[in-house]
Amino acid sequence: MYHINLLTVCTEKFPTLYARKLIKRFGQITNLNFTPYCLTDRPREIADVAQSLDRAVNAKGWWNKVLLFNPELPEGWNLYLDLDIVLLDNFDREIMYAINENHQMACVSDAIAWMGEKFNSSLMIFKTGALDYIYRNFINSGVSLFDRPGGDQVWVGPQLYDILYIDEKYPNLKKNLKCHIGTMDGDRLSIPFEIDEQIKMIDCSGDPKPHQLEKVPYIKRNWHDI
Repeated sequence: MYHINLLTVCTEKFPTLYARKLIKRFGQITNLNFTPYCLTDRPREIADVAQSLDRAVNAKGWWNKVLLFNPELPEGWNLYLDLDIVLLDNFDREIMYAINENHQMACVSDAIAWMGEKFNSSLMIFKTGALDYIYRNFINSGVSLFDRPGGDQVWVGPQLYDILYIDEKYPNLKKNLKCHIGTMDGDRLSIPFEIDEQIKMIDCSGDPKPHQLEKVPYIKRNWHDI
């Protein structure tokens, strides 16, 4: 059975409950062997479910993700997931598709092409060492990047030269709650109580977060009840 590293980042605003739920849920739905790792500022709170990753610099917010490109991380293929993604069903097929295609980076297209960038860093599949030059660029730039408009993916995307967009083959791998599932009426978000059963995960980027969506059946089943 294939082995992967499951990478999570839990710093600043996210309670470690989010990392715990994501790791547990992935273990429930996958048939792959995996080792969970968490880059966190609260390693003691996560020690029973994941191995802690050392923080090379005091990064800010979403910039912590770039630290996962450190070539000194555990060898092999990595699956990174944002903590506010709700996992609905097994997606081993999509993971293995990305690994077998063997691109520098595999991800899902950004839901709104944020600031003109198609690359999205909420789900990433990559091999340790493949992005060491981006890590070095980040370390050399340091805190000067933290207030850069657009955040990590707008800075990282243009530095990638070989991206596999998994959703071009598997469009139901990940859907954004606000952009693909819900509908906006002014500032009000309307969320359906039923969705396509083929959707594998829901990205709750921005607000509302999963802990605020207990009344939505598929969020309750796959996040609150975990």
